[in-house]
Amino acid sequence: MIYAETVTCSRWFTLALCAPAAALGVLGLWLLLIPDGLIAGLVALASAAPLPVAARLFGALRIEVDERALRARFGPFGPTLPGEDIKEARAEPYRWRSYGGWGLRWSRAGGRSARACTVPFLRTGVAIDARGRRYYLNSRRPDGLAAAVNRLAGNARSA
Repeated sequence: MIYAETVTCSRWFTLALCAPAAALGVLGLWLLLIPDGLIAGLVALASAAPLPVAARLFGALRIEVDERALRARFGPFGPTLPGEDIKEARAEPYRWRSYGGWGLRWSRAGGRSARACTVPFLRTGVAIDARGRRYYLNSRRPDGLAAAVNRLAGNARSA
């Protein structure tokens, strides 16, 4: 393993997602206790479940760079870039308007397809130019990640 990092979103953002879920859960349980509240209670409980699941899945971006590839994952979702597809990586600030927000995002950059994997409100990361596409990954250590990705690309070119 050349590089590994888990980029988490801020705790206040996670709490902002989970607080409504807790309130809906309490409401659902209360509705289950009153007569004729079964359906409304079940709906409230079912509405509460997706928010903590989303916070868990998309609250942490896991980045790994090994001798063969770069992997960026939100839970099971995210790109895998083989070293031979990577041209260059550089640290640069995240411009969320370019991609339309945070999370797994798709856009166009300089006439090419672009994809971003970002956590909310973190503005540091790495832009990666790959074959036919541009990627952006958030990182709390962008210089280290850029160096690891460039080393991966260099190793792939020399092999």
